[in-house]
Amino acid sequence: MKQTTINFSLIFLGVCVLGGAWMVSNALNHNGNQKAVGAVDQVTVITPQEHQLLSYLELKEYLGISDEQLGKILPKNDGDITTSEIPYIKIGYETYFPVKAIDKWLTETEAQTFQ
Repeated sequence: MKQTTINFSLIFLGVCVLGGAWMVSNALNHNGNQKAVGAVDQVTVITPQEHQLLSYLELKEYLGISDEQLGKILPKNDGDITTSEIPYIKIGYETYFPVKAIDKWLTETEAQTFQ
């Protein structure tokens, strides 16, 4: 009887060690996100942060217009003078369009259109 109890205890201990090892490996595979046993799960939604600067293609998609329409409002280089109806910034040779400035420009343009 004593031998049976010892055998059962060793098997139970082995199962517990395997279960613990599985839990640790599972936690490591989920980038360190560990849950307490019996804890209530909470859903956390993480939205990707939107870009504050748009490229030419992103601006075209953001405004929902064609290449030809966008070309009419984009910056035009006339020698040293750069003019544009739409707000932009230049970083090196690249032109970017700030989202907040674009939104403000759109509301101002819309207000002027309906006057």
